[in-house]
Amino acid sequence: MKRVIIIMAKVPVAGTVKTRLQPFLSPAECAGLAAAFLRDAENKAKTVCKKTILAYSPVDQKIVLENILQSENILVEQRGTDLGARMSAAFEFAFTREKDSAVVMFGTDSPTFPAKFIERAFEFLETNADAVMGKSADGGFYLIGLRRFTPHLFENIEWSVASVFEQMTANFARFKFHNLRLIPDWYDVDTPDDFLRLRDEMLKDEEARKCAPQTFQWLTANAEIFDKNSNSFSENKF
Repeated sequence: MKRVIIIMAKVPVAGTVKTRLQPFLSPAECAGLAAAFLRDAENKAKTVCKKTILAYSPVDQKIVLENILQSENILVEQRGTDLGARMSAAFEFAFTREKDSAVVMFGTDSPTFPAKFIERAFEFLETNADAVMGKSADGGFYLIGLRRFTPHLFENIEWSVASVFEQMTANFARFKFHNLRLIPDWYDVDTPDDFLRLRDEMLKDEEARKCAPQTFQWLTANAEIFDKNSNSFSENKF
């Protein structure tokens, strides 16, 4: 069984990415952080699987994306009116292009989850699991893997709520996906509190720095952000 990874990514353009971090970060800082997340996601994927598909939006920013990426990827435009439709289209593209494959998808918002979680997801799919998920701290999921494509799998889900993981689990049962396996929970970086969690993890955990070296480099280069936003940040600088 072949392995394929899909990375879902929004092109890091100032004012359009990581907007929930504003005004904690400026639009330009948000874009810089998002670019670091994207590079780390790409590098992490390549440690597990050479066949990587990057599903991106918006479609008119492809050149910006190509200037950020560091290695060869199959680029495909995201298609669909909501997240579920876009994920479904990306999975359909992957399974159509690569027959007899296990396909794992993740985004760029969880930079420090270890590559070994992706490896574990593939191992589950290559044995007896029809699907695999990693739950995120906000109630969604940061990784999802499939052994087959089903057109309506991502429909009838209310996105961006705390019950997304449970809704997705119910859909797996509805469409007869057997033996759903789980990898460890992780967290997304969407809010200022998430950003501070990331910063603390990077300060304390060498493995996190190894998992996301581009993110660590960005945080180190922008350490003044912490002084700018709160006096308490100055106690532990990069």
